[in-house]
Amino acid sequence: MDKTGSMLKIHKSRKETNYYKMRKLFKYFGIILFTSTILTSCSSNKYDLSTPEATFNTLVLSSNENDKDGLSLCFSKQSAGEFEQIVNKSLSDKDLKDLKEMFGNATIKSSQINGNNALVFVKLSNRDEEISMVKENENWVIIDF
Repeated sequence: MDKTGSMLKIHKSRKETNYYKMRKLFKYFGIILFTSTILTSCSSNKYDLSTPEATFNTLVLSSNENDKDGLSLCFSKQSAGEFEQIVNKSLSDKDLKDLKEMFGNATIKSSQINGNNALVFVKLSNRDEEISMVKENENWVIIDF
């Protein structure tokens, strides 16, 4: 009887140990999955063009970081010729510096949306400006200012 009783106890303790190991494994898997989901969602919001205000904030952030990719996303492919270098990502270092000086500390004063068109009124480093935007493929992009 002692042998059978002790064998049952060993078998039961092994089952419990495996159960707790699996629970611990699933707990860690859940933490990893949750963390990776949060990191992915945060990194995908770097270029937010979902609203006119978000597009302008992306422009400011990209100007401060000398980020040609981010800057080019903020402008319509059909925007005025003066923005062609931004859209094509062919800005010189001087151009990037000038954009940073202009938009680096810019703030939004107000905005107006009328269908697929918007005006964003902003305070730049040395003047107030009106930025015209249009909605293209669910993103707001700059067409002129």
